[in-house]
Parts: sequence; structure tokens; C-alpha cells
Amino acid sequence: MRTFLLLSSILVLSSLPVWGGEKHYYIGIIETPWNYAPTGKEGKLVVQDIELDPETYLQRSRNRIGSTYKKATYVQYTDESFEKPVRKPLWLGFLGPVIRAETGDTIFVHLKNSASRGYSFHPHGVTYTKEYEGALYPDNTTGLQKLDDQVNPGEHYMYKWSVPREQGPGEGDSNCVTRIYHSHIDAPRDIASGLIGPLIICKKGMLDGEKEKNIEQEFVVMFSVVDENLSWYLEENIKTYCSEPEQVNPEDEAFQESNRMHSLNGYTFGSLPGLTMCAEDRVKWYLFGMGNEIDVHAASFHGQVLVDRSHRVDTINLFPASLVDALMVAKNPGKWLFGCQNFKHMKAGLQGFFQVQDCGKTSNDTVDGKSNKHYYIAAEEIIWNYAPSGTDHFTGENLTAPGSESETFFVQGPTRIGGSYKKLVFREYTDGSFTKRKDRLPEEEHLGILGPVIKVEVGDTIKVTLQNKGNHPVSIQPTGLRFTKSNEGSFYKQFSEGTTPPSSPSSHVVPRATFTYEWTVPEGVGPIYSDPNCLTRMYYSGVDPVSEISSGLIGPLIICRKGSLHANGRQKDVDKEFYLFPTVFDENESLYLDDNIRMFTTSPDQVDKEDEDFQESNKMHSINGFMYGNQPGLEMCHSDTVSWHLFSAGNEADLHGIYFSGNTYLSRGVRRDTANLFPQTSLTLLMRPDSEGLFDVECLTTDHYTGGMKQKYRVRSCKTPKDSPPLYLNERVYYVAAVEVKWDYSPSRTWEKEFHHLQQQNDSNVFLDKGELFIGSKYKKVVYRQYTDSSFSSPVARKKEEQHLEILGPLLAADVGDRVKIIFKNLASRPYSIHAHGVKTESPTVIPAQPGETRTYIWNIPERSGAGIGDSACIPWLYYSTVDRVKDLYSGLIGSLIVCRKHFRRTFGTVQRVQFSLLFLVFDENESWYLDENIRTYSAQPEKVNKDDEDFIESNKMHAINGKMYGNLHGLTMHVGDEVNWYLMGMGNEVDLHTAHFHGHSFEYKDTGIYHSDVFDLFPGTYQTVEMFPKQPGTWLLHCHVTDHVHAGMLTTYTVLKSEASPSRILGKINYREYSLCLLLILIHLWVSG
Repeated sequence: MRTFLLLSSILVLSSLPVWGGEKHYYIGIIETPWNYAPTGKEGKLVVQDIELDPETYLQRSRNRIGSTYKKATYVQYTDESFEKPVRKPLWLGFLGPVIRAETGDTIFVHLKNSASRGYSFHPHGVTYTKEYEGALYPDNTTGLQKLDDQVNPGEHYMYKWSVPREQGPGEGDSNCVTRIYHSHIDAPRDIASGLIGPLIICKKGMLDGEKEKNIEQEFVVMFSVVDENLSWYLEENIKTYCSEPEQVNPEDEAFQESNRMHSLNGYTFGSLPGLTMCAEDRVKWYLFGMGNEIDVHAASFHGQVLVDRSHRVDTINLFPASLVDALMVAKNPGKWLFGCQNFKHMKAGLQGFFQVQDCGKTSNDTVDGKSNKHYYIAAEEIIWNYAPSGTDHFTGENLTAPGSESETFFVQGPTRIGGSYKKLVFREYTDGSFTKRKDRLPEEEHLGILGPVIKVEVGDTIKVTLQNKGNHPVSIQPTGLRFTKSNEGSFYKQFSEGTTPPSSPSSHVVPRATFTYEWTVPEGVGPIYSDPNCLTRMYYSGVDPVSEISSGLIGPLIICRKGSLHANGRQKDVDKEFYLFPTVFDENESLYLDDNIRMFTTSPDQVDKEDEDFQESNKMHSINGFMYGNQPGLEMCHSDTVSWHLFSAGNEADLHGIYFSGNTYLSRGVRRDTANLFPQTSLTLLMRPDSEGLFDVECLTTDHYTGGMKQKYRVRSCKTPKDSPPLYLNERVYYVAAVEVKWDYSPSRTWEKEFHHLQQQNDSNVFLDKGELFIGSKYKKVVYRQYTDSSFSSPVARKKEEQHLEILGPLLAADVGDRVKIIFKNLASRPYSIHAHGVKTESPTVIPAQPGETRTYIWNIPERSGAGIGDSACIPWLYYSTVDRVKDLYSGLIGSLIVCRKHFRRTFGTVQRVQFSLLFLVFDENESWYLDENIRTYSAQPEKVNKDDEDFIESNKMHAINGKMYGNLHGLTMHVGDEVNWYLMGMGNEVDLHTAHFHGHSFEYKDTGIYHSDVFDLFPGTYQTVEMFPKQPGTWLLHCHVTDHVHAGMLTTYTVLKSEASPSRILGKINYREYSLCLLLILIHLWVSG
């Protein structure tokens, strides 16, 4: 018996997590000058024919600061004397030192502030108690628990953090993941001043000294438009570096733009040093973004592919506080371009280089040359009409109808071009003579402006012969394939001043010239185990990508597993394939803008190309070059297997939520009906339509929707479905009304004023202060509210756990197999409706209810409305009114529907499952149906209000979580040991890029694998379940990490209470380690007692 107990004890000990070590970092805060372009013009990035803008950002003058700024930075020292700095790699730039830890470790940061103002040290992705959080905000702490919030000049403070398993990499994560730390007094201003650095968290045993095992090179890169206008040192920098500082107007837009430094770790225009590796090295990139609404980054590495969260990618999108790690096996020796593919950022210098050296390592990244494909593609000029029917197929109106949404883009006149433009496009020919264009098949009709589909399999060698029939140099640059430097379609190099860079045949095909590219498709660029059979990529002209893509030179490139294509190029086991390129074609950037002005305006000499209205009229919100339902050919049959290939390009305005009404799709194992796309992003979606009729495919970003980025797709009944229709045996009935209310975004300003007082800031607030001409915090709105029965006389009182819903409608719940019956009464003063994402309805038409009218809506919940194989058990969908999608949304009509897998248990033993539904949305009250009424009711002098005044417009953009600002969202309360589902949702416009950050805890989310983070990216049309297991009592900050959104009030707190005292509840919360220790102690006691 004693032997058995001893063996059992050993087994329990062996199963326990290994206790970690202590890691001490001695870090000082110093103030120092920083030069964003230390190599000057000798290191300047040059891309042939691109009008780069170094002078705007780097030139010092009487009223410009130039490239050098005073900053505050974190510096590592060897010991507590803070005398000897630890050397760091040059490529880290102004970032603080890399802090590394494994799960089980305890980190001690000994901070000394040698700067001239107070700062702090706040980490992401580790566990801490309130006295070690390093963030200043109203959190109900006092005394010793406040000392960490601000370390004043000359003071020291020690921060202590632990790295438990739930803070480390998740099951699906790589061995080491990206986290960050930064100062958090006024986080946006502290970070803009320079106080930010990387924190790398690894699985136990995965560090070999200061580097991840089995990795040859590691690099950390922050993509950021560092806004020096927000720096604490702006005034000092003006005085130091401007020769006539008294001439500087800090509010001048041109001056402010000159201080937005588009940089990689603080280096701009190609000056980032030291990124060198050997061909075949395994290289780990730790990437993160930081900044504001313009920080929409597309991190691209020319000539290479990466693996990110078990998916093969060629581009990684980064946003403020996005945290990504990716593995790259370096290929093809040479100096390669990397940086951001956002058009604006490319021109503003957010680019760098990495050097791949030939170190004699053997490559297995080859193809046998047995499978060859040859494409003959010409670049040729055409006249393109964005809406050839002349009709808006959503309203039936003429596109030039006065007052219509389309009028701006399609009216032709003295200073307006209208809907037709001269463009340059890729077109396929039958052979190298380029005499016969290859006719497009009926199923290719939808391609529109796009070039031909290039479709390849792993093992292929591809040749593309390009003939330039236009009048500008062009090229073809593919993404996601292997090519040598001599076959690269982008031209760039570093050069000394006065040296003219030579042209390269592959990257600069001049008019009437021909060049043949050769690319390969080795195993290392194809789909991996968790990818679909075919990956979506793109190709484009890379001489001047901004102007050339804007002119039309782009097309789809599909990379498939070996053996997944028929001989004719069709994908096996797929009935239909469609290729969608949603983008805002900016014709102001086109190579042919001047030609178009001359050809299509009636008074070209009167055109002012800098006029904002003229520029807006040339921004064509399109899918494949079609607007307002004019795209042909999107037709399929009921139960077809449909592969949608989506890709995009553009700038920070190209924040897309492409919504497929009526059906859902699977992507990466998760079930959705809206795909988020950004510049250089590509996605493959698989759909089996089960609803027949005419449906919408459209961008949910409100400006894009009204601007015409919406089309129709048709599902026909072509054959008898193999599957029997599902039976919906369980009916859930909800009585929901649209009710007009007085809404206050900030009923109490106590939290806000304390927040500003702690930060020693002015209490004035453009969004909440009423003044004479503004509305203030109160607005008339319309909301969904639940009632007890069809009389609609008794509203359902919200429970304590529903308090947090605030402006949202009732939290509707359903399981797969249910039928949801909505009895909807319109108690408001204008027509409204209720429509849900993800559900199956009998008709694609949503009939509105008139004021006083009651309507019944039926939502069926088949299997395809529930979680995918890679999803959480319960997933959120949005519901809202569709009479006018934009105005109804901003007026307040929105809520969430939670769909769970069939038989999912919402309670589990003694463990409490808690759920919170959060909508991050900038409510634009300028778009509300009730704007005029709100002006009359709440403005002190309504007759003087100018609705076109920029300050007035800005004052009505309410940066809210569930319709509340500045800590006014209450009810986010849970206990230690609870299992918490957060349903995170985003909607809105181009500004609605949100990065939701939870202090105090990380969460896990499912995307085929299980991943951990404490920041989740949200966009219009995002809905995601993240699961949290709270362990640290306290009041914790929850906020959007986008700079302007923090300052505008998109923050609140959540509270974790100590575990309730009942024994059953405590036992229900005990974790594996605690259980194992208890069991071990019992076994030892039994063994000792004989």
C-alpha cells in the first residue's frame, strides 16, 4: 500500500507544471533625441516613379521640426546601480528592451524614472495584482495600490508580474508570442513620446537563453504612424528644431502631418538597420501595431511567405495594439523590401529592407519542372464604366438622380468626370503574338475590371509573358509565390545622392516592350494542414503600385494543393468560384487623372484637383469595378459548393466588412456571414447556399455601403437538394418593440472628471460639453426593447446580469435546430424592421413595420447558423433595422443574437457561466433620423447651429461601448473562477477600427486552434466570442486601444469579485494545479500515517 501511495505521489508530481524562475530587469526612463532617418538621403527608400514624400516629414525649416525629436525611452541596465546600459540590437530603434519569460516565471521590473515627468510601466499578457498594474485610472484603489500608477522623476518602483498558463501561448499559438509594455499615465501620449517595448512570452522550456529554440533569427518590429503632435515634448521640439518657432501654428494641418512619422521601430524611408539573415534560416517575426485610426497596416515581406496562427500568409494586418508572431523560412538571397502596403503609408516612408545572405545552406524549396503553365497577359488601356446600366439596382433610381447617394459619383459636368474613366488593365491573350485576346467565359463575367485568374498548384512552374500596350512603364508583381530578384516586379534600391538607379527589366517593362517572368510554386508556399485547398493571392503592377492599382492593374492569383485542380483549371469538389475585389478605387491617384479630366469634364480648365468635393467624386466604392448592384454573373444553385476568393488593396479607408446576406460560409473552421478585408488581405470562403432568391453582397462600412460597394447574388433552385430540409421542433418567441427614448451617453461625469484629474488634464470635452451650439451627451434615440406578451403593455425588466446591455436590444438566445419567432411592434414614429445576421428566412425581403404596426419575423437556426468546427460553442450574430441600414443603426436599433450548438449546457456543475455582449461603435448622431429634433431639444441656440460645421459634426460622434462613454457602462461584474463569455461586436464606418483591450486578464478565442491574447481587433461586421477565466480580484480597465478612441471616451471598467464562499462553488472553481496539490498532500498524509 505504501509503495502504491509513493508511486501515485510521484505520478502527481510529474504531472504538475514545472515551477518557473525569477527574471529581473533593471530599466530606466531617459530623455534623448531620436532621428527617424539617421542615414539621410543615402538610405532613402526609392521606388521608381513613386512620388515619395520625404521632404514633408524629414525637412527641417523655420516652421518644421524635421527628422529629429526629443523622446522618452526605456533603457535596460545591468543592475540596480542603473549605471551601465545593456546593448540592444540597432533594429530595435527607440523601442525598450526585449523582456522574455516562460510560463511559470515571475518577472521583476525595477524601474527608475530619470525623465522630467511622471511615467509608468504597464504590461500586456501577464498576471499582476492592482499594485503592479502600472496604469492610472479610477479603479477604486488607494494608498499603496496607487504607487504603481505613476513613478515620478527621480523615483524607483518595482513591478512584479507572473506568467501562469492562461497568460502564456494557447494550444494553437506558436511556442513564443508577442506582447508589449508601455507607460500608462495618458497611454496615447506616453506611447507617442516613445515609451513602449516588446514582451515575449513562451511556453515552458521553449527558450534557449534569450532566444526561442529552433529559431535562427528573431526580430521585433512595431508598425506605427508615430504622432509627434501628441508627444509631451512637442512644444520643446518646436523650440529646439524650428528656426522660427514663433511662426509655428501647432493647429495647422500641414504642420501636424509633418509630425506623423510613418515608421518601423522609429525608422522611416528605409533607414531601419540590421535585419540580416541567411537563406534557409528559420526567422521569427514579433510584430505589433500602435497608434490611431490611420494605423491600418499591411505588413508585407517581398519574396517570402510566413505562417501566422497555423495559416500560410503573405501579408499580416496590424492595427493599434495588434499582437502577432509569424514564422518565415528565409528564401532567395538578396535585399528585399518589407513594410506597409497601405498606399498612404508606402508614400510616407513606412518601408524598410531585410537582407537574405547565401550562407551555403541547402534548400528543399524546389520544384521538379515537370508541370509548367504559361500565361500571356497584356496591360492595355480601356474606358471603364463603373455602372453600365446607369441604374442603382437597390433603389431603381437613375444614378444621377438629384439627392441620391450615387449622384456624387456619377454626375458628369463642367468639373465632374462622372462614372466612366480611362483605365489600364491586365487582359489575357491566347499566345505570345498578342493578336487575339482570350474570350472570357460566362462564369468569368463577374471579374469585371480584374485581370485574368492565374491558378496554380504546388509543384508548378509558371511563366507569364507581359506585353505593355499602355503608355506608362508597368510590371507584374505576384504575392505568395517564389521568385528570384531577376523576376521581381517591384523596383527599389538604396542609393547615394546624385546616383541614378538603373532600371530592371522585370520591374520596369516600358511601353510596347515584352518581358517573361518565371515563378515557382514549391511546397513551402502552398496551403498547410489548416488551410483550404486553394489560397487566394493577387498580382499587380509594382512600378508605382499606388497609381497603377488605382488605374486598374490588379488580378487574382490562386495557389492550390497538388492534385486539387482538374485539367481545365477548375477546382475539384467545387461547383462555383467567384473572385471579389472590394476597394475604393481612388481615381485621383490614377495615372490617367489628367486624361480623364480632359476627356470627360466639359470645362477641364476650371477643375481644381485639390478641391475636396472633386476628389470625393472620384473615389469609386466598388467590387471588381462595379457599383450599386451593376456587377453581373454572381449566380449559383441551391446546395452548390461555392468558393469565394476575396482580396483587397488601398489605404486606411479600405476597411471592409463584406456581408453575404441570406447565407453563411466557413473560413478557417469558423462560421460567419461577414468577411473583414484590409489592404493586401486575401481570404478563401466556402459556402453551401441553402436559401433561394436574390441576396446582397455588400460592405457594411457605412460610407462604403452608401457609396455603392454593394452587389446582388442570386441562388436558384437547379436540382432537388440531396439533404432533407431541417425540422425546427423548438420555437422561441420574443416580443420586441422599437421604442423612442431619451439617451444619455454619459449620465455621470464623475469617472471622467477623476480620470482627467489623475492625468492632470483639462476637464473640457467636445463630445459631452453642451455649450451654446452643441447638443451635449443627451440624444433622442430609438432602441429595441423586450415585452412580456403581444399586448406590448409591459416591458420585460432587465435583470442584474443584463444591465450592461444598455443601448443594445434584448440578448436573444437560440440553439441550432430552433425556430425564433419575433413578434415586432413599431412603437416609434417612423418605419423600422428587425433583421438578423446568420439566420435562415423564408424570403430575402425584410418588410418594414409602419408606426404602430405589428409584424412577425421568423428566423430559422439550421446547422449552418451555428458554430463551425473551429468556433466556440456559442457565437454571436447581430440584428438591426434595414429600412435605412445607416440611419437606423446610428439612431440606435441594434442588438445581439447568441446561437449555441445543439444541447450546449449553459451551466456546468457548480461553475458559473457568465456572458456579456459588447458593441464597440462610434455612434454618428449626424446620421440619426432624430438630428434635427435633437438640435431643437438640446442645443441652447438651435437657430444658430450649423450642421456642416466640422466642430459640430465631430461633437456628435459618440465613441461608446454599448452606448456609454467614460466609465458609464456598468454591470460587468463576475467572480473569481467564473467562466465568462464576452461577445465582442463591431459595426460602423471607416473610423470603427477598434482594438478591445482587457487589463488584468487574458482571454482565449477559437479560430480552428485555441489562441490567447488580451487584445482583440474589431471592425464593421466583426462578431467574436472570447472566453475568460478571471482569477485576479479588482476593478480593471476595458478600452479601445486606438488613440483617438481612448481620448474620446471609449473606455469602461469590469469588476472581478472574490469567489463566493460556498464550498460547492469553491470546488467548482479549483484549477488543475490546485487540485493536483491537494491530491498530493492527501496521498502524502496517507503514506506517512501508514
